[in-house]
Amino acid sequence: MMGHDSDGILSILWKYPHKVMEKPFRSNAGSHILELGFGEGEHIGFVSQGYERYLATDIDADRLNRIKGFLPSSASVLACDALALPFEDAIFDRVIATCLIAHLSNPEQAMIEWRRVLKPGGKLTMYVPCEPGLSLRLFRKLFTAPKAKKLGFDGFNLYISRDHINDAFRVLNIAAEVFRADSFKQVFRPFFFRSWYLNLFCIVQISKAK
Repeated sequence: MMGHDSDGILSILWKYPHKVMEKPFRSNAGSHILELGFGEGEHIGFVSQGYERYLATDIDADRLNRIKGFLPSSASVLACDALALPFEDAIFDRVIATCLIAHLSNPEQAMIEWRRVLKPGGKLTMYVPCEPGLSLRLFRKLFTAPKAKKLGFDGFNLYISRDHINDAFRVLNIAAEVFRADSFKQVFRPFFFRSWYLNLFCIVQISKAK
């Protein structure tokens, strides 16, 4: 699996949201976990809860095939669309989506699908970057964009503009509506107070109604 900086502030801040996502799950929260938008497998190493099955999904089948040999024996991969999941209703104990929601053409449809496949009482953990907040833009200007340029990627800002199509205000309002019948919590970091404009990210924690 691909890694990120091994040291420095970028490494610390890259790991931070993954740790915040997993903080409520120090003990076993359910045996069947679905991760959406698995990417290069950045998140699975932070999952410390016990699980019987971990299904890593992504729309890019080639990427999944490249990394599946690095996964634990209890994990498997499946190429599928996060907007139209090929699963029956209510079969997963937990659903994880790390930064994926910023990229999707229809975030409302996505969240409805993710809720559908959760068991009653199941947990959804969703990482929402605070686009286009002041802190996130400043962080990218000072740290992420220079690092990308150093690595030979000159089109970082264009990539963000093209790929991160959903702002945090829109995503969080849609989430509040889709999950209105469920336990719904927003965890803003690194400054804790409730402001998408001044924080770097928000972790949305859902517990589906029983």
